[in-house]
Amino acid sequence: MEMYQVRYFLAAARTLNFTRAAQECNVSQPSLTRAIQKLEEEFGGQLFRRERSLTHLTELGRQMVPHLQRTYDAAQAAKLLAKGIARQVHAPVTLGVAGTVSDPLGAALAQVADGLPGFQLSLVKADAASVMQSLFKGDVDAAVIPEPPDPPERLDTLVLAHQQFCLITSTRCAPLVDGTVGLQDLARLEWIDGDAHVTAAFLALCSEAGFEPRMRHSANVEGDLIDLVANGLGCAWVPQGLHLPDRVRQIVVDGVSLSRTTVFATVAGRKRSVATDALVRAIRARAWG
Repeated sequence: MEMYQVRYFLAAARTLNFTRAAQECNVSQPSLTRAIQKLEEEFGGQLFRRERSLTHLTELGRQMVPHLQRTYDAAQAAKLLAKGIARQVHAPVTLGVAGTVSDPLGAALAQVADGLPGFQLSLVKADAASVMQSLFKGDVDAAVIPEPPDPPERLDTLVLAHQQFCLITSTRCAPLVDGTVGLQDLARLEWIDGDAHVTAAFLALCSEAGFEPRMRHSANVEGDLIDLVANGLGCAWVPQGLHLPDRVRQIVVDGVSLSRTTVFATVAGRKRSVATDALVRAIRARAWG
């Protein structure tokens, strides 16, 4: 299996039109068709079904798309990093991170840093709305944000993680005892607003239950959120698995499940820098989500 065959197949799978795929790959249609036929011989089955002017992926073709996409992205990432090593390029990237998002990019960042000697990372933390605004203004090259409920058309996203949230409170919080509580038990508490999407989902649950929680404070960085809880200013929802100080305890709320999907976002159609492109390809080549 040659990488050009993979590229031709992915173009045909995306366009479902051999003529457009050949134009996109800058080859003749017969050349593209022969390359895909060789892949079909290797895989032992048809990848496409062509009916007059219509082209469809077969079941084998549909199953092969994500695997071959990862293979192609990994090869391109390796090629890009090799060029960077040879040229010793200056490769800066500015990454916007929503303050209430735990950065799940460590392995991909390390891969790019190891392979691209000129790699220079600048992290900018802010609330999700500000990070999104900075991304579209071009102030940051890419962003790690909660998945928007209605993403803009120009936003390209890759899922990084699905996180469950838990309720935390100060050990001095008298209304709650250790163990499991119900949603109605939360009506008398004061709250610290953290992640906007999780807060919105929580407010909707409370509204259905017939009460409105008292959101008195807010913090857009998880560390600050936990500090406020530890000092008794209220309760909050945070991702499971965070290190909590002794003054903070986790409470199980019966029948309540809050979660967040974290995505890596770039602007569609915008020319990427060497470092940004390497990071995108490294993320695609990994098994996320």
